[in-house]
Amino acid sequence: MNVTKIRIRWLIGLLSIALIGLVAFQFYWIQEVLAVNQERFNQSVKNALNEVTNKLAMQSDLDFLNQDINRSVPLRQANLSILRDTLRNISKEQPASNFQTPEEYFSSLFQFQVDDETGFATVKVDFDRFFGPPPGLFVQNQAQRPQNQKIEMEKQMNRRMNVMRQNWINHLAGSNNLFERVDPILLDTLVAQELKNNGLDIDYNYGVLHQPSNELRILSTNDRMTSEDVKASELRVNLFPNDLTEKGYYLNIDFPGKKNYLLSQAILPLSASGILLLVVIGCFSYAIMVILRQKKISEVKNDFINNMTHEFKTPIATVSLATEALQDDDIKGNKTFVDRYVSVIQEENKRLGMQVEKVLQIASLDKKDFKLKIEEANLHEIIEKALVNINILVEKRGGSISSQLLASNPIIEADKVHLTNIVYNLLDNANKYSPEAPEIHIRTENISTGVILKITDKGIGMSKEASQKIFDKFYRVSTGNVHDVKGFGLGLSYVKNIIDMHQGSINVKSEPGKGSTFKIIIPFNHG
Repeated sequence: MNVTKIRIRWLIGLLSIALIGLVAFQFYWIQEVLAVNQERFNQSVKNALNEVTNKLAMQSDLDFLNQDINRSVPLRQANLSILRDTLRNISKEQPASNFQTPEEYFSSLFQFQVDDETGFATVKVDFDRFFGPPPGLFVQNQAQRPQNQKIEMEKQMNRRMNVMRQNWINHLAGSNNLFERVDPILLDTLVAQELKNNGLDIDYNYGVLHQPSNELRILSTNDRMTSEDVKASELRVNLFPNDLTEKGYYLNIDFPGKKNYLLSQAILPLSASGILLLVVIGCFSYAIMVILRQKKISEVKNDFINNMTHEFKTPIATVSLATEALQDDDIKGNKTFVDRYVSVIQEENKRLGMQVEKVLQIASLDKKDFKLKIEEANLHEIIEKALVNINILVEKRGGSISSQLLASNPIIEADKVHLTNIVYNLLDNANKYSPEAPEIHIRTENISTGVILKITDKGIGMSKEASQKIFDKFYRVSTGNVHDVKGFGLGLSYVKNIIDMHQGSINVKSEPGKGSTFKIIIPFNHG
């Protein structure tokens, strides 16, 4: 293996490693983007669910104040059904005094604030005073109130304060009855509102799971499969986080289209990454293809130079020997020998001229300044002319050529010279690539648009891969020895170019060891 091949292999290997590393990094980056988006999504969902539970807890506190404390506190201002209109009056600072009326005492236990934007009321309780003993002395027209009435009022206050304390303790502990504490309609409204507030515009299903029994007590859908997904969802929060004792109720939520949603959120970076990756892979593939093509061209060029050297060397050596012989005085006097050597020189010179002409023809075709001389031509006459020359070579090898010129109309518009060269080249190849006595068959027939010419041999044949390359310039089918079949690898390339210029087509069917069939279609009219 030469140094160039080793370098090319190292280069391809390093480029492949770099490309694999880049692809791996891109996939890692894509996974990271999706993981970050999923984490952000989960955090937004949990924020929304936490807001739902907080607002449910606040509503529960307000309901407690409205239902329980309102019944326990005998205050004119404690009618919480009109809370938002009266709370500002209740929350006024009480005057600093050692003596308070019962109304003033209860008003000082609670401070109320109303948020005009949201409509929510905030209640602050002075727990030190609430859970402490009630004041022993109230003043309300003290001089006119009998002593026993004051004692009775204090007893009533103690009883009501005890009721309030017990109700509040029960409220903080939390009820086990879910539907006493959660309004399904309110829950549905809060879930939709908070998901929207957190920018989550995606279909969802939610439910309230009682974890000890693994039952869904509230579900936003009746689909059984959906209920299982809601149960299994990891997106959940404790529905009553402020309860003193754990109730085991969890608000679970599931997003059926979560995967597609996350992908849609990352579509821009993923698309950019995918396009970049395709561009890099395309460039890499193209670079490898160019490197291999250049390597192949280099090999073909070297084969061409070797073949051309061999093809030129033989006639040049023959001419050189003939001219040396003609310089011999004995031979000069023998006219027979002189004529023979002169004839050899002429034949070899003609052979050299033909080889040079082939190279010049291909060069002219490459420059696109090659023009055909189109005229009316009889394909059968051209074939018979080519057969006269090739028949001698085939018979020397003990072979034979048969023909079936079946085309009823062989007249076409073509360049006679180049069409003759095409037929001769194909017949010459059939002869050269037949290892034993050649058996060649040539056939013509008509189609509606022109004439079909088929040339079949029983030679060495070729592989499918070789069949796809034989019309490439300088390509020659390998036979194990570069010089056992003479030529430059220009013949079939020339044939293909000339057929294309005649607006025809050529293809080959071949199997190794069974021979080949070349099929040419030439149209009646050119242009």
